[in-house]
Amino acid sequence: MIEFEDHPRGLVRLIYASRATGGAVSSDMATAIVAKSIQNNRVSDISGLLVIGADRFLQVLEGPAGEVEQTFARVASDTRHSDMTVIARRAGGTRMFRNWNMACRHLGLGDAGALKAVGLAFFAPESLDEERALTLLKSFGEFHLQ
Repeated sequence: MIEFEDHPRGLVRLIYASRATGGAVSSDMATAIVAKSIQNNRVSDISGLLVIGADRFLQVLEGPAGEVEQTFARVASDTRHSDMTVIARRAGGTRMFRNWNMACRHLGLGDAGALKAVGLAFFAPESLDEERALTLLKSFGEFHLQ
């Protein structure tokens, strides 16, 4: 858990990747995940974006340090996914994804260019470093606003 001496509820940005345990993520499963996330995140002052491609997830969570850690612990115990890789966990100055308690981007054929821009031939978020993960997340966040 990240500790802040001066601001115990300081902003944290956590990015992780994981793999769905049941194969490709259905639209129904994605809808259920996002609906529950929005409900929980409103209460916890968490914002973020979830990207889903075939059987993989990439997610960013932003908010107060303790709330992000509790949310991540709950997410990590969810049996709908496994093989979690924390890509980044750090204090952040301002929210990058403040417009949503949780937005979702389910990848399609039109997203190949965004993946290529960060060096991916296919969606394998666990291979990203923090910079490329943020680039991809911001790109899909901009798509979400359109």
